[in-house]
Amino acid sequence: MRAAVWLLVGVFVLPAAAGCLYNPQTVSCDDGTVLFEGECVTGEWIVVPIDFMSYDRFEVNEGDLVRLVFNPASFGHYVPESFQLDEFEISEQLTEEEVVRIDFLANRTGEFAYSSTGLCRTDIPGAGEVVVDCAIYCGETENGRSGLFSVIPTNS
Repeated sequence: MRAAVWLLVGVFVLPAAAGCLYNPQTVSCDDGTVLFEGECVTGEWIVVPIDFMSYDRFEVNEGDLVRLVFNPASFGHYVPESFQLDEFEISEQLTEEEVVRIDFLANRTGEFAYSSTGLCRTDIPGAGEVVVDCAIYCGETENGRSGLFSVIPTNS
């Protein structure tokens, strides 16, 4: 009986516990490398903060490891709910509560359109801060933002 219990522990409990302890987010890479798609690769992140108010065009170089950062603290009156960059197969839901990071390799050159859907934030006296349709707040015809993401060819 005791052997059966130890067998069950060895077969089911220990592997499950080991799986709970492994967290790919805690994997650290050596200097000069970053964690990309579960592996440490040579390079560094090119961090692109996206706030939709300051810029509508972003540039990186071909081969760059790109990290798009959507930080709610930097959102102005526009509150994005989604982000799409189709040519890199990126379609992400965003939230007002947490920072969202999107990592990808800029492995093709050109100018690529990105888009976002969202709403507008405003402060209404007596009601406080509310999120409303952008057409109501600022007369825009669409609840979204768009722009260009450019990947510049490198001279090989």
